[in-house]
Amino acid sequence: MSRSREIVALALVALAAATQLPEGNWNASAHYSLVQSLADGSASIDHHLNQSEDIAYRDGHYYVAKSPGLAVFSVPLYLAYRAAGVVPAAPPTRAGPPGAHQATARAIWMVNLITIAAFFVLLLLVRSIANSYFPGTGAVVALMLGLGSMLLPFSTQYFSHVLSATLAFAAFAVLSKRKARPFAAAAAGLLAGLAVFTEMPLLVVGVGLGVYVLATRPRLRPALGYGAGFLAGLVPLALFNTWAFGSPLESGYSYTVKVLGASGHAVVGANGSGFYGFSYPHPLIALVLLFSQHGLFVLTPLALVAVLSLPRLARYGFRRETFLVAGLAIALLLYNSAYFTPFGGHAPGPRLLISLLPFLSLPLAAALRAGTKFRRLTIAAAVFSAFWMIAATLAQPLVNPTALPTVWIGRVLSASDLSSSIFGGGITAELAFLIPALAAVALVAVRPRLSLRRSREPAFYGERLVEVLDE
Repeated sequence: MSRSREIVALALVALAAATQLPEGNWNASAHYSLVQSLADGSASIDHHLNQSEDIAYRDGHYYVAKSPGLAVFSVPLYLAYRAAGVVPAAPPTRAGPPGAHQATARAIWMVNLITIAAFFVLLLLVRSIANSYFPGTGAVVALMLGLGSMLLPFSTQYFSHVLSATLAFAAFAVLSKRKARPFAAAAAGLLAGLAVFTEMPLLVVGVGLGVYVLATRPRLRPALGYGAGFLAGLVPLALFNTWAFGSPLESGYSYTVKVLGASGHAVVGANGSGFYGFSYPHPLIALVLLFSQHGLFVLTPLALVAVLSLPRLARYGFRRETFLVAGLAIALLLYNSAYFTPFGGHAPGPRLLISLLPFLSLPLAAALRAGTKFRRLTIAAAVFSAFWMIAATLAQPLVNPTALPTVWIGRVLSASDLSSSIFGGGITAELAFLIPALAAVALVAVRPRLSLRRSREPAFYGERLVEVLDE
């Protein structure tokens, strides 16, 4: 299968996601209100307060209770729209309490194109990395994760997860070069630091990648380069916090509004328990995150197949990568199980685990090199996962974790309460997504059978780490 054909297929997946309008919700509206405020030259959202209830309050001013990275990266796009005079009319500012007027879905969709772009870049990185470890598997693995994981529904929502996961996995892509120099390690550290700037829990991934640097490059210079780059990536976060709160160690999470009340800040401290809402890991909650009706392994068994394929990845000689992926999986699961709202509110799964998903491309690529039966199991798990993720994407993915996932099926079958698209709602929205998505599957499905055959020389791939995107 040609390289250009694979890229077109992945572009079609991103295009399918781009047709869907985001839901109006606190999270997306909070990011958007910060975009507008930054474009106005302010760190506070006082003049765009009424668009979200996901807010913080300090010294008479309101802020968003979010990491600022997504909004900061979106500002150039928003300014271009504003200069062109195409920004949709905003709801009246300061009219009513916080959250009284949600930003329009089309306005959020316009800035969410940065998330769609990140989604496409992430799929390209997954394809390239999978090919560099197991040639011929890249397009299939990227398609599996693109349609069969939470990356899909969250690419259509203006959340920070996809962008931060892209930055973190790009850092790994740089580090995976066998002959990476200290300068490359510094670049990887910078990307990992910017991932934290975009979403603070990515600190777990950044530390994990630092350990990976020490394991793969025992000399001091690469480790120092990574550390210096990582600190440089945190500088924007420190600068923003100093601008907004007077200290690099303060953030909106410190002053999150728990109860709005008549004043809009009746009780401050939604994340007051523990450390910004985190206490200690709960084993039972970890099981719920994996095996409940909205659990990672239940809605997307492709993730379970990936975890089960880690020993196979190690047998191919990639032990350090195996320990990295396994370590990230355990650390992120424990981290998530310590949070006071494990599912992060309404979501099609445990969204705080999204940053792990691109790293699962390595064991998934190894699974495709397994025997015929296990390969068929992997593909079956991918189809089942894609079924749920596509249904969620088409039928408003942000549902209460207590709701049965079948709510999405009911919405799709009845053509009611569906996600809207840039072309309209109802069946039109479904077709706008399904046509490019199915075209992407068709392009990848006709690939030569030979490319997925089991290698007779697994050690060969240990010497085949090629440069990312250099094919």
